[in-house]
Parts: sequence; C-alpha cells; structure tokens
Amino acid sequence: MNAQRTILAATVVALGWLASIGSAQTCAAQVRVNEILADPGFDWNGDGTVSTRDDEWVEIVNAGATPVVLDEYRLSDAASASFRYGFTGTLSPGAVLVVYGGASVAWESANGQSAVGLSLNNAGDTVQLWQVAGPDTILVDSYTYAGFEVLDDRSTGRMPDGAATWALFDARTPYAGTTPPLGTGCPPTPGASNACPTPIEPREWGAIKRLYGPSDGR
Repeated sequence: MNAQRTILAATVVALGWLASIGSAQTCAAQVRVNEILADPGFDWNGDGTVSTRDDEWVEIVNAGATPVVLDEYRLSDAASASFRYGFTGTLSPGAVLVVYGGASVAWESANGQSAVGLSLNNAGDTVQLWQVAGPDTILVDSYTYAGFEVLDDRSTGRMPDGAATWALFDARTPYAGTTPPLGTGCPPTPGASNACPTPIEPREWGAIKRLYGPSDGR
C-alpha cells in the first residue's frame, strides 16, 4: 500500500510539473496578423486596376524585440486546404509587411497551386498565420472577422500594432454599429502603423473666421 501511495504521489508531482511546463510555453506570438481588408473597391496594390481578388490584403507585424526570418511563415484562410502565400526575408522589430491578393496569385502560380489569391470571404472568414518548421506545421496566429468588419473597403486591425485590441478603419465606409470592433473614422493603413489621430471635423472658412475672428463682427 505504501508503495502504491508513493507511486501515486510521484505521478501527481510529475503531472503538475508537465502542466507547469505547458503553461510556461504558452505565450503570444511574436509575428501576428495585424490588419485585414477583404472587400476591396479601390486599387490598393497600385497596379492601375481595381480587382476584388488582387486588391485584397493581409498585413502582419513583428510585435517582438528581435528580427524574425520569415521564410518558414505561411498564410491561409479557414476554408483552404493549402497555403495562400509564403513569406521570405526578415521582418524587423515593430515592422509591418503587407501581402496583396496579386502577390498571393503569383506565389500560388509559382508553387503549382490554383491562382485564387488570398480568397478572403466577404461574409466572414478566418485568416491564419502558420510556421512550417521541419515536419511541424504550427498555427502561430489567427483572426476571425465578421462580414461588417470588411464591408466596402473597411479594414479591421490591431490598435495599436500588435496589440490584443482590434478596431475598424472605416473612413471610406463609416460603421455606426455597437458590435465590436468599433469604428475609428480613420482610413486603412496597409504597410503603415495602425495609428489613428483624432479625426478632424471639417469646417467652412467662414465658420472658422467667426470662431477666431475679432469680437466686433468684422
């Protein structure tokens, strides 16, 4: 009986140690999905043509303090059985990188896949960031968006870059709803920081003069 108690106690200790190791290894990813635009009505990639396929985009960010070699990182959406894009190069701390649908098409074609682009569903989808390290394929980060988040040139993104909080960049199509993420009134920011200065209320020059002009009515 004493031997059984000793074995049981050792097992409990071992399980507790394994649980603590697992907990310690759970942490936020250094490279994260940072901003998404899935319903383009604008020439976002600057090629002179508006394309619902080629002008979709996903931005990632290095939220850590050290550079990251991106060669092992891949993008997909939830419905895909294959990757949509494979990264290369190095991403500096705090830097962002945008993948447009057109670049996704080129990567798919070069890798013998159907050239469908990022294939982001306007009604809602999940963007997934993977790391392929040898035999292991690890889901590094993901974000599931609803249809209203990407409607008509709205993007949804972390605010600020790499943070846990998401917001809408809805200057082109304002969002008045109360379901998070909420609108900011600011434009999408592909390739730039997700900073959102306080929106400025437009005024006519006459109204400005009345506010700050001489008090005698001149």
